[in-house]
Amino acid sequence: MEGRSRARVQHELKAEIVTVLQNSDTMRHQNSVDLFVTMLGQELGSAVELARSDVLRPWLLQLVNFCELRPDGLPCLLRCLEYVEQRSTSVAALGRLVDEWEAASFFEWADLHPLRPILMELRSSSHLARLARQASRSRTQELPWWCDTGWAVFLRLAGNNSASKEPPVSMTFLALAADHLMEEGRAEAAEQLRRWNRDQARAWGLEDRMAEWRVSGVHSEPSSPMAAYLMIQFEPDGVDSDAYYLSHWRQSDTEGWHPIPGETLHLRRAELPAEVERLIEQTEERWSDLRQPIVLEFILPWELLGEPVEWWHKESDSDSPTPLVMDYTVFVRSFERLRKAAWHRPWHNRWRQFKEQPADSHVYQNRQGHSHFHLERTLKEDEQAVCLVLSEPPGGESPSSRQEFMAGLRAGIPAMIWHRGDCSDPAFKEAVSDILQDRALGSLRDWSRKWRKNALAEGPEGWDNHVGRHLAILLDDPERKPGPPGPDHAPVQQ
Repeated sequence: MEGRSRARVQHELKAEIVTVLQNSDTMRHQNSVDLFVTMLGQELGSAVELARSDVLRPWLLQLVNFCELRPDGLPCLLRCLEYVEQRSTSVAALGRLVDEWEAASFFEWADLHPLRPILMELRSSSHLARLARQASRSRTQELPWWCDTGWAVFLRLAGNNSASKEPPVSMTFLALAADHLMEEGRAEAAEQLRRWNRDQARAWGLEDRMAEWRVSGVHSEPSSPMAAYLMIQFEPDGVDSDAYYLSHWRQSDTEGWHPIPGETLHLRRAELPAEVERLIEQTEERWSDLRQPIVLEFILPWELLGEPVEWWHKESDSDSPTPLVMDYTVFVRSFERLRKAAWHRPWHNRWRQFKEQPADSHVYQNRQGHSHFHLERTLKEDEQAVCLVLSEPPGGESPSSRQEFMAGLRAGIPAMIWHRGDCSDPAFKEAVSDILQDRALGSLRDWSRKWRKNALAEGPEGWDNHVGRHLAILLDDPERKPGPPGPDHAPVQQ
């Protein structure tokens, strides 16, 4: 583990960080510098009061030293530059250097540079993401956008949490990278990585753990039928009736439910379909190596429940746009239910009923004109009811349709079905009769695919006349929320 001294590693990294900041667009204008410093002080919880001089570089070196002495200081520096510059080349360079600082610290300031030329040649983003997932046993689902080489991924993984009695993730990543190099016929480069890993394992007394990790095969990517989820939420502005906050979460972890939040955007209603299309395209690029099917879930407020989100388009700039339902299973969820924790106990109870006794669970079909009071009473007395077929499409101005929908939410019914145009449509009633016979929610997914597949078969010229084009299915799994529940409601990223 010989190489550069601890002091030299630290000084060189600080000098590189200063160079990146010095060359950034932010440092070219005093207003942006002031904004950057103000935000940095707020993130650190301590005002940045450093004497300014006419020479920028010494002041920046003081700033880096100031951050380095505070918990999370350098990551705060990175975040604040990203706030100001978004995805600039300076932010990418700083991200890699901050990760390198964290990695050097994790490895007790050992000289990591001998690994750099080898790992820099690994550049397939999909392959790197797969190796990171394998090395971490799916705890690392995604990587920051600046992790575009094996070197950047190794630095990022250094210090990541490992499961009990497992070796560090960065070291298992090196082992997998070495295997990949051997497969490519680059035995000398692979042996250099393995030698570094052996030396580090010996220094830390991890030889047995590395050997057990190899023998147990935990480094193999698990094969799981569990779907990956992209959850897209539209939250009403609250003031402007035509504006919404679009938030999203990605979940591809085969080991458990760990959704990753994305950015939140403030948009006009007319802008939502185009932004969803952009988001799906970005997610497909990010998940290009996934073997799992992708499920889209739209968390909709009351006024958007009539929106045919599953028939929004991909490839809308082409001659033949593709409806989302052609490529994905699509369900909607209730924004109001997620936000109101007082409704969650019966919701969880109904879901447990379905999971533990699916054969005893059934669908309840509401009849036209049935009082919402009596509907709610009936549902609450019928503990086996897990799905409600609505008599009116929700989302409009009809008070009775809103009361019907709210009765289902208050009773904890996790699934609802309706026709977006006319719930008395004979074709809809015929379709619903199929699921009434099959009873439980498991068949709901199958029937929805069948109806929508049949509608797609009619093509754009005829699918408007097929019930599958107008079928809406709300399927709310209380075990899959965007985030942990807060004191009053499930939190929403804003």
